[in-house]
Amino acid sequence: MSTQAIAVERKLSRYFRTSDEDLDDSFNIAKRITVQTDANRLFQALTRPEYLEAWVTLPNDDDKCYLVAWTQPESFRLDHYCNGRRDLIIHGGYRLCRRRKMLFTWRLSGDMVGSESLVYIGLHGNFTSTILEIHHRRIASVPDYEWQEEMWNESLERLTKLFER
Repeated sequence: MSTQAIAVERKLSRYFRTSDEDLDDSFNIAKRITVQTDANRLFQALTRPEYLEAWVTLPNDDDKCYLVAWTQPESFRLDHYCNGRRDLIIHGGYRLCRRRKMLFTWRLSGDMVGSESLVYIGLHGNFTSTILEIHHRRIASVPDYEWQEEMWNESLERLTKLFER
């Protein structure tokens, strides 16, 4: 294991102190991307409703689907509509929300129901580019894992394109 991987594990163990022995450890998602913008602008894209609506993409979305984002100081909600009907709600509650790190709960309701999981996002960078590190843990099942993996892949790709020059 590299020194960097050990440092990340130590950092994450602070945020994910309790282990869930009933949940398989393999249902965790870890991603690391570089975004061509400064950390402050990226933080805004991760927390402001108008930006969330622009980059969060759910699997199998088409031109008849859209997202409406709501934020409050301690939480957020993403309402997903497809064919004029709200079919999914993503609820999140912030446990930590700072400019360079966020930890929040993640729960789905509506047509797709999932158990509550945790998402950690860390931002590392300077003036011209920022490394976004995301860890989504405590995903309860294989179908949930596959859906979340596809959602993060598509969403992070779209987020990166928002800042292409």
